[in-house]
Amino acid sequence: MADSKLKKGYLSMIEVLALSVSIVAPTMAMAFNTAPTAGVAGTAVPLSFLLGTIAMILVGVSFVEFSKRIPHSGSVYAYNTKGFGPKTGFVSGWSLAATYFCYSAGCAALFGNFANVFLLHFGIHVPEWILVMVGIFLVWFFSYRDIRLSTRAALMLECISIVVVLILCFIVVGKGGSSGNNLTPFTTGTAGISGIGAGMIFAILSFAGFEGASTLAEEAKNPKRAIPVAILGTVIMAGIFYVFVSYAQVIGFGVDHIAKLSGSNAPLDVLASRYVNSVMGTFIDFAAMISAFACSLGSANAGSRILFALGRDKTIPEFLSYVHPKHGTPVNAVNTISLFTLVLYLVIGLSAGASNFYAYFGTIGTFTLLFAYIMVNLAAIRYFRRNKDENYSVIRHLVIPILGFLSLLWPIYGNVYPVPSFPFNIFPYIAAAWIILGIVIIAVKLSKNPEFASHIGG
Repeated sequence: MADSKLKKGYLSMIEVLALSVSIVAPTMAMAFNTAPTAGVAGTAVPLSFLLGTIAMILVGVSFVEFSKRIPHSGSVYAYNTKGFGPKTGFVSGWSLAATYFCYSAGCAALFGNFANVFLLHFGIHVPEWILVMVGIFLVWFFSYRDIRLSTRAALMLECISIVVVLILCFIVVGKGGSSGNNLTPFTTGTAGISGIGAGMIFAILSFAGFEGASTLAEEAKNPKRAIPVAILGTVIMAGIFYVFVSYAQVIGFGVDHIAKLSGSNAPLDVLASRYVNSVMGTFIDFAAMISAFACSLGSANAGSRILFALGRDKTIPEFLSYVHPKHGTPVNAVNTISLFTLVLYLVIGLSAGASNFYAYFGTIGTFTLLFAYIMVNLAAIRYFRRNKDENYSVIRHLVIPILGFLSLLWPIYGNVYPVPSFPFNIFPYIAAAWIILGIVIIAVKLSKNPEFASHIGG
């Protein structure tokens, strides 16, 4: 198909890094995930995030090792094809595409929710659904245009939000919090080892999407260096941020008042009002708003690259691989993501509300993401054992992937047992149905034309 090539060697390392950072959305993670972590880990929230960071570094190594050898916009689609073959490769890419779509749609809705809260500080009331529509349109506009515009805009917005949160946390820690700085948040505390393990579920999920930079491999300058640096850089920087900000939140509420943190719907807002003033709370809401937008934009960019790669190989409709002749972006894939986001929000989001819409699709997307992560770690073991060379390492290519695989089993278990209440109890089955649909699609394709396998993930 004509016009199916992305702009090679177009993006700098910083622009590549921007995509992973924006999808992870550190500010949004800290606005949402510390309270539920405190609910299970007690005062040991920072310790849970520290251990979660280590787990994600282990998972990230497999992405790094693959990206050094296979620079491909399909990310896990290409990696798992090399490790397990075309069927597994396609299903992995199919699953990751669902993840990015779910995150983009959910965060676009959350942008509308945060924008509504932010505007209310100034006495301005705009119906939430209108603000969500604005968010969907802006994500479409930026992702349709030059990828540099998207990545730079996302990075700028996320950096602003991070700076705002860091200023607040430095103030909280500088004032000694509620009862002085101490190391209690880095001990097992009253929750014990099991509580810390449960807290790791939320910590690990806070890193979801860190591998997004791998989808820009065909557009990056020196991708075999830029992608690994972007992936590990995102995990390490986000991990440091998470540990510090979660520590500030625990100290800010007080180790003797951890129940207040776990019961708070907006812990950063509470700290802003307590340690600074209401104006700081306005800045915090603004930071959360732009972080949600950056996440939606980054996810749309990554998702469109996955669809582009699948379309280019004709595993899904080829029109998704069309690239805009001027902007160099996979416009049909971008349009598809935006259109489905709009339709789903109108069908589900209007009645459920933006925050519930985000929670629903974020949960579904996380299940498909964890499937892709698990398969990458297993594929790394198989691929590098079969393709040993002078760079083969038992540590990087066997031990670490095994540890990465094991670290992902806990968040999966924690999300299905105890069985959550409706509708969250059906989301694992929706994710499984999507994966099974992918299996059926590729099985039918290959049964009709076995030679088609040679086109997949190349």
